[in-house]
Amino acid sequence: MKKKRHKKRRIWPVAAGVFAGLVILAVGAVFLFRTRSCEVEGNSYYSENTITSWIQNDRLSVNTLYVLAKYNLTDADLPLGVESLEISLKNPWSIHVTVQEKELAGYVNYNDAYLYFDREGTAVLTRQDLIDGVPYIDGLTVDTASVELGAALPVEDDGVFENIVEVSRNLKKYSLNPDRIACSGDEIQLYFGVVEVLLGSGGYEEKLEQTEPILTKLSELYPDTAGTLHLENYDRESGNIRFVPAQ
Repeated sequence: MKKKRHKKRRIWPVAAGVFAGLVILAVGAVFLFRTRSCEVEGNSYYSENTITSWIQNDRLSVNTLYVLAKYNLTDADLPLGVESLEISLKNPWSIHVTVQEKELAGYVNYNDAYLYFDREGTAVLTRQDLIDGVPYIDGLTVDTASVELGAALPVEDDGVFENIVEVSRNLKKYSLNPDRIACSGDEIQLYFGVVEVLLGSGGYEEKLEQTEPILTKLSELYPDTAGTLHLENYDRESGNIRFVPAQ
């Protein structure tokens, strides 16, 4: 019995030491990993302040380890226009955020501002200023009273809107940046400077695959010439392409 009591007396200092060590580690984690700065890159239409405020939107985000785990190990909520947030630590108290924003398909006028939607047709943000590289969508009728960020853009003609979204995806695929996209009925038109490109109502991928080399050739043959490029009846078999200079 005496030997057992002796062993117990020896275990207590070890347990107390382990407990004290854990307490020191916990206190260190709280104070050493306290969020003091946040560096943001990759953002274009979201400001650094907006991203920082989003990341620090709950009381536990004062700890950099918590932020690291939240955005890298869980399915955390993101701003509507953001595809992903990658978090890393520059040091125990500094966060580095790499932002991947969603590709915007276009924008329409909306209550004295601009309403932007992504390539899935979802309304993602409104702004008072224009975002470079995002085309204006002309001729699209939007039910402004029913607009809800995070939901599909409410339009009168779902068919033509689906066409616009399909065109936008292929514009990205072939690195094309029109100044404006217009729709009339179920037909789509693109505007590149002084050149209007008629796409018609289907077969957009084939037509847009040819658009960049055709525009390059036109700039050589008809420099600074306004006109209309007819691709509405183009397909690979017919190769029906026609450019009509403006009168």
